[in-house]
Parts: sequence; structure tokens; C-alpha cells
Amino acid sequence: MREGFKTILKFLEDDVASEVEQERLYNKFALAAQNTSVQTLFNNLSRSARGHRDAMDKLIKNIAQDDHNVILYCTLCGWGVDFGKSPFVGNEERCPVCCQKFALVETDGDFSLKPLPQ
Repeated sequence: MREGFKTILKFLEDDVASEVEQERLYNKFALAAQNTSVQTLFNNLSRSARGHRDAMDKLIKNIAQDDHNVILYCTLCGWGVDFGKSPFVGNEERCPVCCQKFALVETDGDFSLKPLPQ
């Protein structure tokens, strides 16, 4: 597992499982529908769930391969602080908006920001 993404990966994996179940149900409902408009609706919902699943699977793969930027929200202004791909705990970056300096820390498998003195 990619360090620093423990909670995000858990949420993504749970969401993938949910989208798989939704796709299965929508396909079942489409087969049972008598009305062609209703069949089309459920087929479209099924394709949508499959698209969501594929997007989340790609994100999980990118995280696992260190091909995903670590971006955390500034605790002062809320802007994204980008630590790039494969940063090390302790790396320092400034918020591009308010210039607050942060160190990248890891707590219980998740990345977070530690404000540094100016």
C-alpha cells in the first residue's frame, strides 16, 4: 500500500465495491423492465456506475504506482499545497496563496500538514 493514503484508499475501495453492486442491480432492473424507456434508463445508470468504478480503479492504481500528486489543503486559506509525486515525510512547501509554510507529516498511514513558523 502506498504510504500516506490509508484512509483515501479505504474510501476508494469501498466506493468501488458500491459501484460494482450498483452496476449489478441496474443491469438486473434493466432486464426486468417491461418499458423500453425504463430499460434505457437502467442501462445508462449501469454504464455510469461502470465509468465511476473504472475512474476510481485508475486512481487507486495511480496511487499504488506513486503516479499521483500529494495535494493537501492549507489549514489557513484552504488552497491546495502540492507536494508532487512521491514526496518524503518532512518535505516542506509553501501555500501558493497565503505563503504559510508546511511540512508533510504522516499520522496513522495518512498524510497531513504541519504548519511551520514563518
